[in-house]
Amino acid sequence: ESSKVGDLKGLAQKSFGQGFLKLVTANGSVLTDPIKSLHAAGIQDGDHLIAIVQQAKVAATQSAFALWCCGGDTIITWGDPEGGADCSAVKDRFKSVQELQGTESTFAAILAGGSVVT
Repeated sequence: ESSKVGDLKGLAQKSFGQGFLKLVTANGSVLTDPIKSLHAAGIQDGDHLIAIVQQAKVAATQSAFALWCCGGDTIITWGDPEGGADCSAVKDRFKSVQELQGTESTFAAILAGGSVVT
């Protein structure tokens, strides 16, 4: 069984003591699929990778919270589902999130292209 991208990312997180980071290959490709094998991701023994620490940010509504990293594709929410914590209907649209804002009862994610997901 070959090592996976997620295994390598977990080791890097532990080594650097940072929970939020992304791995980038020397040619600029971001390793995003945690279940992809390193071989399938094009990583070979001796290759150099860059670990970029990402600052986690929090946004809030009156009854929910959201955690995200700038440029990431994941937003984690918790709290009252009717207060913004249920983003299951739009989670597949979170691509290159640049900013997240909370209103009274919903979150708005601003994407790299300028579009907004609510």
